[in-house]
Amino acid sequence: MSVFQDYPEERLYTPSVWDGLSANEDLVRISAIDAIIAVGAPVALDAVAVRAGLDAVAFDAAVAGLDERHSWVRDDVVKFVYPVSALPTNHRVTLADGRSFSAMCVIDGMGTAFTFSQDVRLESVCSTCGEPVRVNVEAGEIASLEPLTAHVVHADLSKQENWAASC
Repeated sequence: MSVFQDYPEERLYTPSVWDGLSANEDLVRISAIDAIIAVGAPVALDAVAVRAGLDAVAFDAAVAGLDERHSWVRDDVVKFVYPVSALPTNHRVTLADGRSFSAMCVIDGMGTAFTFSQDVRLESVCSTCGEPVRVNVEAGEIASLEPLTAHVVHADLSKQENWAASC
């Protein structure tokens, strides 16, 4: 049961930033996410390549595709792969399998339940007042929220050409 049962619900649809990725692009994306979570820091492309296991030509093509679509933020290392941040943020996610990492924002943190297909616990801080915010997502729904007065602001990121690096 949702903690929002007494509130009107408005469903907003924003296309996934991963819609239309090739199989190799998705493999490189997942490999980068896994590498960041494993080391808890930015990762070099060489480490991502090892995890992906693609030949050099296929890997380079996948990297070029992810770059072109602004699907990650990188220079000499991969720093952000939606929704995972290799740099510390105020948005800490713990997956049901025990792994934890920083999310790029609170909404991304809640969305990790769908990225990883498992329940998540998110501990964050309100960007306005600095008070702690805790959210548990179970079976794809918000199971608990502290404080209950928390609000979410939705921005249509599809209007940004490079939303991942527009902060």
